[in-house]
Amino acid sequence: MSNDKLLNEAATLISRSRVALQEIASDVIAIKQATTQRRSTHMSTELTAQRAGELYAAGQSVIEVAREHNMTYAQVRKLIAASGTPIRNASDRLKGRTRKADRA
Repeated sequence: MSNDKLLNEAATLISRSRVALQEIASDVIAIKQATTQRRSTHMSTELTAQRAGELYAAGQSVIEVAREHNMTYAQVRKLIAASGTPIRNASDRLKGRTRKADRA
């Protein structure tokens, strides 16, 4: 092959690669936008520290508040702590209980 043919073939390959990369980039952008839209619809109600503290003080568990607002346990726990609401000690509700085998 002559140099001109090789150069033309290389130029063709480069232009095809650019087109393919542009298509991939536009697909990635579309996926990111769809994901962002999906997340924003799930978290349409923002949970404030005050509201998280109120729900927790009303008797809901951290997990229940987190599931209700589509947040993680750690996020909700931080909000509750930020509201000034004391976190309940999980072992307090188990004190005084024994295993079934110990009762007999």
